[in-house]
Order: sequence, then structure tokens, then C-alpha cells
Amino acid sequence: MDTKEQLLILSEICHQDLKLLANREKLSRLSRESEQAKTAAEDLEASIASINANKTDLLKRRKALDEKQMQEKANLRKWEARAEKIKGEREYTALMSEIATQKRTISGIEAELSELTAELKSGDEKLLKATGERDEKRERANRAYEEVKELLNEETERLSVNIKAKEALLKKLPAIIKTRYERIYDKRAQQGIALLRQSICQACMRTIPPELFIRVCKGEVIEQCPSCQRILVADMCAKPDA
Repeated sequence: MDTKEQLLILSEICHQDLKLLANREKLSRLSRESEQAKTAAEDLEASIASINANKTDLLKRRKALDEKQMQEKANLRKWEARAEKIKGEREYTALMSEIATQKRTISGIEAELSELTAELKSGDEKLLKATGERDEKRERANRAYEEVKELLNEETERLSVNIKAKEALLKKLPAIIKTRYERIYDKRAQQGIALLRQSICQACMRTIPPELFIRVCKGEVIEQCPSCQRILVADMCAKPDA
């Protein structure tokens, strides 16, 4: 196989690579809306978990306060019953001070319980809203996927066909050229070959020396772009894209 034949094969591989890049971009674009909605639903799921965890903590605190309130009220009733039986002024005054302190404690507990109840109500409202939004996002993700599912399947099939076509072309190349191409392909965003049009590399859009352009078009050399290092093939040498 001479250099000109190798360049023709490389040119065909270049066109296959461009097809594959287009395939992958279209697949990404088709699935993007569905994936974005899915991600939004997952974010809301995390928010719901956080709200539920906070609610559990608030319920524990409210239970503890309820128990404390019951205990304090029991103590208050005890002090008040004792006060009714006391006749000494000094002891009565001291006991009434204890009763006033007890009432302030109970009042503080009631205020804290009121705040907890309001916070729980706000949390329930947030939970209801987040749950509704999550379900809506899930439905939107499913709907978006269903809308593009057939197109995704078609594009996936095209991708598979183009991969097989490229693999068949690669088998025709000498091992040293194939290895050289694959090394560049891995380093250069899955595009190891660049088309030349009017002395301009179509991958990096840099102008190459005129003598190099002429030699590549004549099929005399297999060279790389001085700027992006991709293997160069003249577009005029390529077979028309089917």
C-alpha cells in the first residue's frame, strides 16, 4: 500500500470520526433535557430528606418539652396545694415566690413549644411543596425521555454503524500508521486526523506552509499539522461523504 492509498483511507477515517463526533453530540443534546430534569428531581430528593430529618429532630424536642411541661405543671399544683395550707406569712411569701418562678418556667416552655409548632408547620409546608416539585420534575424527565427515545435509539444505531465502519478502515492501515493515529486520537479530543482546505487545517484553523499543503494533496507524505499535531489529509483527496 503506497502513501496515496494510505491517505485515502485516513481521509475516510477522518470523515468517520467527524460523523462519530456528530453522533455523540446529538446523543448528548437529545438526552440533556431529560438528564437536567432528572438531576433537578434528585436535588429535590436531597432537600426532602433534609426537611424530614429536621422534622424528626423537632418532634423529639417537642416531646421532651411536653414531658417537661407536664412535670412543671405537676410541681406547680403541688406548690399551690401547699400554699393553701400555710398560715405563716414568711413561709407563704417564700412559697408564692417559688410558685411565680414555676409559672415563668412553664410560660417559657409554652413559648418554646409554640415556636416549635410553627417551625413544624413551616416544615410541613416546605415538604409538601418540595414533594410536589420533585414529582413534577420526575414526570418531566420521563416525558422528555419518551419524546426523544426513538431518536436516541436511531442515533445510537448510527453511532454503532459508524464505529464498525471506522474499525474496518483502521484494519487496512499499516500497524505503524494505525498506532500513530490512535495516539493522536486519544490526545486530541477524539479527532486524530484533520482535513485541509485552502492550506488551512480544519481542526485548529491554522494555515500550514504551502509546500506541505502541495505535498499532502499530491499524496507524497503523511504529515501532521505543525500546530495541532493531527495527521493531515487534503479534503480534495477525500471520497464524497455518503
